[in-house]
Amino acid sequence: MRSEIAIALTERRRLLQSARSVRDKYDWPEWEERFHDPVSERTWSYHQIVQGLLDNFQGIESELSWCLNPEVPIPPEAHPLKNFGLELTGPWYPLEMALNALNCAVRQNMPDFEDAAPSHFQPDGVAPTRPAAIFSALENARQILAEEWVGRDYEVVKKRRQRRYRIQKPISQWPARFMRPPSIHVRLEQVQIDGEPAPALIVMITLWVLNMYDLLVKSGSGVYFYIPKVQSPREALIVESVLARLEALLGLTPGTFKIKMLYEEGNAGRTLPAIVWVFRRRLLGTNVGRWDYLGSLIEMWKDDPQGIFPDPQSVGMVAPNMIAYQRFNALIMLMAGMKEGELAQSAPIGGMAAVMIYPGTDPYGRSAYNPMALRAMVIDKLRERLLGLFFLADKPLREGSSLSLADILEGRVKGRLYDTYRQSWVASPEASYVEAGNLPLEAPVEGLQSLIDAPLTTTDVKGNAIPTVLSGLIEAERKLLRSVGLLNSGGHITPHVLNADLFCKPEDLLDNALWNSIYKVPSGQVTPEHIQHSFYMAANYGFQILNGNFAAAIDDYELHLRFMNDLATYRIYVSWLWTLLHHAATITTSGFLKRPALTEDGVAPAINALHIEAGTRFTPDLFAHVWNLHDQWTAAFFAEQDRRGEPSRFDRAKAPLIMKLLKRQLLSPRYIQHSARVIFAIGHANPLEADAILGAIFDLSRDEIVSRIQSGEINKNLLATHDYVYDIFPAQGIDGD
Repeated sequence: MRSEIAIALTERRRLLQSARSVRDKYDWPEWEERFHDPVSERTWSYHQIVQGLLDNFQGIESELSWCLNPEVPIPPEAHPLKNFGLELTGPWYPLEMALNALNCAVRQNMPDFEDAAPSHFQPDGVAPTRPAAIFSALENARQILAEEWVGRDYEVVKKRRQRRYRIQKPISQWPARFMRPPSIHVRLEQVQIDGEPAPALIVMITLWVLNMYDLLVKSGSGVYFYIPKVQSPREALIVESVLARLEALLGLTPGTFKIKMLYEEGNAGRTLPAIVWVFRRRLLGTNVGRWDYLGSLIEMWKDDPQGIFPDPQSVGMVAPNMIAYQRFNALIMLMAGMKEGELAQSAPIGGMAAVMIYPGTDPYGRSAYNPMALRAMVIDKLRERLLGLFFLADKPLREGSSLSLADILEGRVKGRLYDTYRQSWVASPEASYVEAGNLPLEAPVEGLQSLIDAPLTTTDVKGNAIPTVLSGLIEAERKLLRSVGLLNSGGHITPHVLNADLFCKPEDLLDNALWNSIYKVPSGQVTPEHIQHSFYMAANYGFQILNGNFAAAIDDYELHLRFMNDLATYRIYVSWLWTLLHHAATITTSGFLKRPALTEDGVAPAINALHIEAGTRFTPDLFAHVWNLHDQWTAAFFAEQDRRGEPSRFDRAKAPLIMKLLKRQLLSPRYIQHSARVIFAIGHANPLEADAILGAIFDLSRDEIVSRIQSGEINKNLLATHDYVYDIFPAQGIDGD
């Protein structure tokens, strides 16, 4: 598969580097563009694929009609429409994280070997007392599925306290496991094929199948995956080929292994019907995610000075383009999952609520903010649930018709109601947090209006009245849901109305209006405060990656909450800051860069240091102020940690390294799609090696690297690192320039 992966990643790189306009290179494909079908082993045009999707939606049995999971039935435990509620994601190393995941009140769990994976490199300065953590997580999974931890206590010292963990549920009540493998752009140095690092996707999927299949089947389960970061049908075909080969190896019918897919790349939306079609033997649902998706949109517009995105913190899931994205995802799953008029074969899946709650032992008492996190979880999942309500009318309704859910449930209009978003993500297993998120997802459709109209109940948080989990909506929440068309002026739920004859031909579905609604740059501001906040988040998370921690809870001083960060959040902050510097973007709102100070919530940027007028350009000189102020914050943070006598979990020597890396990367004219791969490259290197690696990535051209290797000036491994970071594959006969 190596050459196919090389071709796919080279296509990604060439698209990123293309000088064509955004609309030109990211438009819907030509209708006659052809894609390989893994089922029939022939090619279909994009027009045929989309027409077959529409035929299935209309209930037309044609030679083109196709739907999801037509051959191997969906196991009940994996069915997205039989397991309402949250899916928990997180790493399965250390072991206590896996045990907590099994105890969590969720129906499905995703052991993460992707964005929040255990590290696949050994951090420099750490004695290699075990395999890289990603392989330790696999061993934890094998032991758990072999029932080696059933009835046993696992004890470990955490934060100077002895802690005990035990699986609380019988095996029959464990959540179904959907393993999250790495994407095709990651390689594992520990597995060498013909002297080259092997693609992580193939390594991890193969190890999971061959080690876990018998154990999963014995427990009454099956092999399920959550496939990440697919950007094209070609990339989907790579994954499909790997899964089908492993099924054949085990003598299984193609489609036995079931998958869900993270639709988190803007580029993927252009060909989403074809990606779904490639996976049609096994796909259960597609997930929407804020951070990687928003990062990919920033990336799409990165070379257009008119395409500067506003502060990422301000582009939430209720932004117009994000609403369009979520609704498009639901519509494709509705069309592909229809069978005999019912949504039966697939469902869309909501995104991750990334805010977390503080433990009661927090030294600054920030657990007082937890009601804000719990309420945010309720509203996030309620918004997703309402967004997934579709009504397919029996008779054409006039354009702009607004029906309430009550009109439909009480039979005042005829048609079919589809309730699609019934699952969503969570990254934290705390019982109260999970219970809050499950509430809107598990509620029967007849009870949704009562959640909105319930009596108002609040709790005091630092002088502010915050609605409780069970409270009805306050006016600000109602206004938010009205603004995106989920409630009418009277506060009643308004499902999205579809006429049966709305989508008869592909041109009806994929038109200019849909493209603009999904991909148009949202309006908003670029502020000094959020520039500083983005650097704070990038530097703090990058520091943790260098220490081998990919799943990091960062104290977000703006939200007054902990925020779960992973490789996706690092990508968006780095991409946005790089874009601002690349175009010397205009700051649109006057504000301040701030010096650190000890506040009631800990050390935070809190004292006005430099006033920035609206209209100021974000230049390298201004970036230097942002960089220096964060350096001051780091010193103040460590000083406060020492004052409190708290043990340092991480190697502080990594702090200057992430600062050096960010300065090099953000000021470089070279764009890197997956920003963290630079960290992977230097994470296991000593300081001298790290400097050489950064030079090869940011200072030297590929020809210069080759020349210096030939003259003996530098190590030949630097060329491999450079090519890895930039997805260059000369060994496969592909043009590397």
